[in-house]
Amino acid sequence: MGAVLAMMKYTRLIILGLALTGVTACGPMAKNNTFSQLGGALLGLGKGAAEAPAPAASITREQVVSEPGKYIRVFTRNLDRWDTNVQSGSNGNRSTWVDSASVSITFENGIVVATRGLVRDLMAADVSEVSAAIRSGGGEARRRHEFLTNMDRISTELLQCRIVSQGAETIERLKTKQNTTRFEEKCASEGLQFTNVYWVNGAGHIIRSLQAISPQAGYLQIDMF
Repeated sequence: MGAVLAMMKYTRLIILGLALTGVTACGPMAKNNTFSQLGGALLGLGKGAAEAPAPAASITREQVVSEPGKYIRVFTRNLDRWDTNVQSGSNGNRSTWVDSASVSITFENGIVVATRGLVRDLMAADVSEVSAAIRSGGGEARRRHEFLTNMDRISTELLQCRIVSQGAETIERLKTKQNTTRFEEKCASEGLQFTNVYWVNGAGHIIRSLQAISPQAGYLQIDMF
């Protein structure tokens, strides 16, 4: 595999125990690109996801917590940056959310299917089998991802995934605690590997997730309120 990007800026997260799944990239979308793991024991909140700072003054913590469905909070790991997103549109089970830097994320049932404005966007994805596996408590699923290459062409990756329940976990977000079930999704194709994590509440909604976008854009931690 080509030269692996260093992750020194994340070392302090590991030391503090605020670890999420790690991400490494191996250059452009070429064969054997890998989103590597720091280990399953480092996943989680309390065990450790990145703790969100208070939202910007224009949107208070109280607003985010007390107005469910109006805001999401996103941590872009490659930029070491939190932001609050608001919904810009919806269509069926898909919704698009935009942050203060005009970066947009489109979800299908809480799973990322497209981004715009990152270093190398996820142009589109088919994740219907992933959603079904999570609803069923785990199982096998296939994904189809489309990326924009350095030549401004679409590169398609077909991935085989396995979703496994990791059991009950209580997470804390902006001073509020939530009981969830944590699911881990491991995906691989000939050219790409990554691990996503989802925290699902009692109503079956993904309220926190750690999702891979592309080797260049890395991972997003997403909290839905």
